Amino acid sequence: MMPDGEAHALRRYVHRRAHGLAFPEYYRYDGALGCWVASDAAEAIGRCDGRAFRQARRPGLPWCPWLGPDTRIASDHALQVFFELRAAEPQDWHRLLREVSRSPRRALRDWRRQGREAIARVRMQGAAESGIRLPSALAEEFRIPGRGMRSLKEA
Repeated sequence: MMPDGEAHALRRYVHRRAHGLAFPEYYRYDGALGCWVASDAAEAIGRCDGRAFRQARRPGLPWCPWLGPDTRIASDHALQVFFELRAAEPQDWHRLLREVSRSPRRALRDWRRQGREAIARVRMQGAAESGIRLPSALAEEFRIPGRGMRSLKEA
């Protein structure tokens, strides 16, 4: 049984990716609103106007560009492989958002399984082709001194 927190983190991750909402690294306090508002590095550098700023990202700690300090989804290799295969175009994220909104737990389970299957296929293919070396004309061109991009380099 999977925890619901991970399924909801997946839904938030896909939602933010579909709408292009990067997690803000800085916040500033807005006195008129009485709350902290998302900001950017350029505004935070110019702190001379008296505004209070807070940096959300801490150097040296893991960071996800979409969920910030919550790196559960970004560090899951199976899910990231799935996203590489299924979300090649920006509009693909909207299709994934509809799917994960209907059933986050099922989407997490199925997408993780599909990612693991893709990793297993790549590993099997790599093991089967480990003894086979395909010739590459480009690699041969750069191997010979005096040819290719570094043609002035002497042997």
